[in-house]
Amino acid sequence: MPLLSDLIDLPEQPLISIVGAGGKTTTMYTLARELAQRGKRVITATTTQIFTPSSDETEKLILEVDTRMLLNKVRAAWAHHRRITVATGRDNRGKLMSIQPDIPSLLMQEGGADAVIIEADGARHRMIKAPADYEPVAPLETNVALLLMSAEAIMRLLSEEIAHRPERIAAVTGIHVGDTLTPDVIAQLMTSEQGALKGIPGTASAYVLVTHVTPERREVVLELAERMRKSARITSTLYSEVVGGWF
Repeated sequence: MPLLSDLIDLPEQPLISIVGAGGKTTTMYTLARELAQRGKRVITATTTQIFTPSSDETEKLILEVDTRMLLNKVRAAWAHHRRITVATGRDNRGKLMSIQPDIPSLLMQEGGADAVIIEADGARHRMIKAPADYEPVAPLETNVALLLMSAEAIMRLLSEEIAHRPERIAAVTGIHVGDTLTPDVIAQLMTSEQGALKGIPGTASAYVLVTHVTPERREVVLELAERMRKSARITSTLYSEVVGGWF
C-alpha cells in the first residue's frame, strides 16, 4: 500500500498545513517519518496546541520562545536528528504551545529544514469539524494543505458527539444540527472557503484525506470523492483504513 508521501505531489521545500479532524497529529508524525527516511530534515510543530510527542513520533523536542535561539538550536540538532518538533513551551496541561505563523518559513530559510509540517487547528478528537472565526492558523507560505475527516462521520446525524462545532458545520452547509451528514453535505463542507478550505492559500495544493475507511464504508466514501471532484481547489482525495496506509 502506498505511503502518503508517495501520493502527494510535494514541492522542493514543502510547508504543509494539516487541518480538520480524524487523525491530524498521527498524520503529521507519520508523514514526517516518511520524509525523514528519504533523507529530508523535517520539522513538526503546531500553531495551536498538541500533546508532547513520544520518542517514536519525534527524535528531538526543542522548546524555545526566542526566534533566534530557536533557529540556532534547530541548526545544531540536525547533526544528530532528522525529525525535530518545535514549540514555544508547555502549558499547565502539558500541551505544547504554538509557534507564530511566520516561524515555519524561517525554519526552512534559516533553520536548515527541508520540510515543515504544521498542525494548524484543533478538533477535540471528533470525526469532522468546521473552523471557528480564528481558525485555522495556517502560514501564508503554506504550499500543501491536508484537509482531514473521518469516514465514520458519513451518514451520521450532525451532533456534538461526532462533530467539533456542529453549529458551524450547519451554517456552512445550510443544514441543521440533527440532520444527516450525507456525501453531498460533507463534500460541500470540505470544498467550502468557509469550511475545510478556510484560511488555506489559493496557491496551495489541497488534498482531502479521509481516515478510518473500512471496507463497509468504502462505497459511501467513493461517493463522497465523486462529489469533491467538482471542486477545482481539491487536488485529490486520498483514503486510509489503517495508520500510514493510503489509497
